[in-house]
Amino acid sequence: MTTILNPQAMQKVLTHSKEYQRAIGLLNKRWDPDEQPIFRNVLQSADVQFARQLQIAGLVKGKVNLGNYQAVNQLLMQHDSWFSESARKTLLNPFID
Repeated sequence: MTTILNPQAMQKVLTHSKEYQRAIGLLNKRWDPDEQPIFRNVLQSADVQFARQLQIAGLVKGKVNLGNYQAVNQLLMQHDSWFSESARKTLLNPFID
C-alpha cells in the first residue's frame, strides 16, 4: 500500500534536504556516525520516521525493508551504533503489541 507524502515532505524530497539525505543513508545502509570529527552523528527518531514514509510512499525501496521485523532486527544487530535510543524504539515500535 502506498500513500502520498504531505507537501513539506515532498519539498524535502525535491530539494534533497538534510532530512532526505539522512533517510536515504538509512535505507541504503550507508551511514557513518563518526563522519563528523567533533560529535557522533547518530540517526534519530525523525530520520527513521521519514525513511519509513519514503518507503510507504513507494519513492525509495532501499536495501532494508523497515516494515519487516526480520530486516529491522538484522539492521539493528549489524549497525546498532548508528542509532540513538529513540531511533531504536521507533524502528521497533510497529512490531510491539
